[in-house]
Amino acid sequence: MAERDEIERSATDKAPAETGSLDTSRRNLLRLTALGGAAIATVRPNAGLAQAATSALKCQIPIPDSANAGKWIKSDGTLVKSGTSGAYAPPSTPLVGEDVKNSLSYGTRYSGYTQQQTNAYNNYIKKLTVGKQGYTCYASVMTPR
Repeated sequence: MAERDEIERSATDKAPAETGSLDTSRRNLLRLTALGGAAIATVRPNAGLAQAATSALKCQIPIPDSANAGKWIKSDGTLVKSGTSGAYAPPSTPLVGEDVKNSLSYGTRYSGYTQQQTNAYNNYIKKLTVGKQGYTCYASVMTPR
């Protein structure tokens, strides 16, 4: 019996030192895991941002939206009945995000259209609101990077 007590006492005397060593190695492992996780978290979103920027430049803005197909665009960007004097026929295809960004930021003209038509289309685009076709594309290309 005395022998057993002595064995238990010697085991409990050694336990704190071993436990401290175990706690230290666990802490180090947690630190390494946290650092590894932070590295992964900072690398992955950058790839996502690059993809988002690319897709934003490839998106399309229909002028006018499908609910107003057949309407023409006045120089102030409002939609009017087709054939209205002083209004412009809509583009034959949706405008691409990259072209819209360049036109709005640098004043470039849409290929195949006059400067007045381009200005009318840009004024229409600036009036887009949430829920209208093309708004998400417009918001994406105009978001600063």
